[in-house]
Amino acid sequence: MAKTGFVSEAGAHGFSFDGPGSTHFSVTVVLVEDENRREIEEGFRRIRERHFPDGKLPLEDVHGIVQYRQLLEKIKELDFSFHTLLVDKRKLHQKSPLQYKGTFYKFLSGLIYNNLYRTVPDLSIVANELGTPEFMESFRRYIHENHQVDLFSPATFTFSTGEEDVLLQLASFLGESLNGFHAGLSEVDVEQELSEKCVGVIRWPEGYVPYTVDTEGLAVDAQDEAITAAAQLRAREYLQRHAGSEDPVVRSRMVFVEYLLMVFTYNYRTRFIHTYELLQHLNSYKYENYTEHRFRSLVVGPVRDEGVLIVSSSAGYKLPCSTRDIYNFFNYYNQQIQPMLARLGQCHRALELATGGELNVLEQPEYDNLKKLLAKLA
Repeated sequence: MAKTGFVSEAGAHGFSFDGPGSTHFSVTVVLVEDENRREIEEGFRRIRERHFPDGKLPLEDVHGIVQYRQLLEKIKELDFSFHTLLVDKRKLHQKSPLQYKGTFYKFLSGLIYNNLYRTVPDLSIVANELGTPEFMESFRRYIHENHQVDLFSPATFTFSTGEEDVLLQLASFLGESLNGFHAGLSEVDVEQELSEKCVGVIRWPEGYVPYTVDTEGLAVDAQDEAITAAAQLRAREYLQRHAGSEDPVVRSRMVFVEYLLMVFTYNYRTRFIHTYELLQHLNSYKYENYTEHRFRSLVVGPVRDEGVLIVSSSAGYKLPCSTRDIYNFFNYYNQQIQPMLARLGQCHRALELATGGELNVLEQPEYDNLKKLLAKLA
């Protein structure tokens, strides 16, 4: 049965924790079946008008726990469910790519949209407006191209304001309530009070816990922490060095490094990101159109040349977090480089023999380093 999700953010981008409730940010979706939508809208409108005659529903205007719980009891009678991503911004690295407003909203909203589109069939979205029309259009493209399962028959994705849509107000109210409780500003836990309506609160970021399979057969090395710190430091330094660049290729490289860093920091350090996933993410920004070959030559290679530590395998790319990552990376390339050098050496010797020494390719100055390598293999 077709459903509509009303998505609203509560809290704001930024890492200034001076104001009350500034420590948390949430994205909440209120889910309703389309055939019941009008009835639910009317029911919530009546609740809002009874408790808030001016038509607005700010959390700070709920006077006391008794009124608060009375309001929740009325909301409980409506036929809806809700799902929330709850972010504790104190656990985020302030110098990470999430310091940028666009990246902050796209990445965090993407986490909940990814869940929704892969779980709820026939889903349409009405989302709260976040900024300029240009940003909204880029946000819409980002969601369509990165988080919708059926790319041939994408569901509708529209924007509205809390003033225009009462169910967006409900989503915002629930998000603000969760933020307030977890920031210590309220004694009422909406997740518990509306437990029969809540279909999951994702607390993010999760603490990183390595799985046994990731380290099976290899003890944790004393250098792992140093490798992890160096990988993060070099990635952040690259982003700071190129911040503000208008070059589309450089901006593409920054998007690539940002994505590696975010998955590494907030998801799973051990997860390799497949080239297809990276291309989807990169091409959604429309800076350039990247094929796999262009991606490797114009993005991955130059980023490595500038000192960012990136390991790769047949499974994709990631930042390194252990000596195991490093050895696997060196093994991966050594298995290619050593046979290539051996073939070049064999070809060189055959040509010398065939031409009586007249053709010595390695005498070219451009091949000085190659000549030294082959001499060591002889």
